Amino acid sequence: MIRKVISATFILAIAACSRVEPIPEAEKAEIDCLASIAVVEITDYIRAGDAAGTDPSELMHIVPDKIAEAKEKLKAKYGGEIDAAYLEYDINHRLIEIEDALKSGDPNSIDHLNMTETVQLGRSCTFGT
Repeated sequence: MIRKVISATFILAIAACSRVEPIPEAEKAEIDCLASIAVVEITDYIRAGDAAGTDPSELMHIVPDKIAEAKEKLKAKYGGEIDAAYLEYDINHRLIEIEDALKSGDPNSIDHLNMTETVQLGRSCTFGT
């Protein structure tokens, strides 16, 4: 179910991103930071809920909630719709890579390397400074 929600959002974000000018590199780096922070928060929340025995259906709200929270932070700094679409795409794409990395279990896969990079970035960067 989560994968279907992520996939649908991913498709909408791609469509939104394809109609506008590229995002400046400095702004993209900030969005990547914010996306990584959101992904770490999502995965930490889901991991804690799973460890506590929370019903998975009760965790379904975390992805859209964290995306909305990240969009609000981004809007406060940049305000552009393309930025919000790219942010949502970035979060969903990183979540899919993490899911694929966990499924494969191969520590040398590109998804595993990207997962590690996302977690490291999300735990070390600060958005908006």
